[in-house]
Amino acid sequence: MSSVPLPILFIMGVFFTFWLILRKFHRLEQKKRALPALDAYLQANGQTAPRCHACDADELKDEGLTHGKDERRIVSCARCSTLLYRIDPQA
Repeated sequence: MSSVPLPILFIMGVFFTFWLILRKFHRLEQKKRALPALDAYLQANGQTAPRCHACDADELKDEGLTHGKDERRIVSCARCSTLLYRIDPQA
């Protein structure tokens, strides 16, 4: 018999799995919040109209930063899902 009971190992595995999932989610949220604003994105990529810098597609999708109705929007490519820029509401 092992020195550590099987239920304890199972519980530790469950907590570790949830920790990994939360860590991945947190990193994605940090990447979204660090995206440049539209003007900075256009200037950095030498564009006059927004396009994906990874695949050159002009089909873009936007979503709320924290939820669907959030006024702060994150824009990504509809084809390759690359995060592109953010749109902040006018103050």
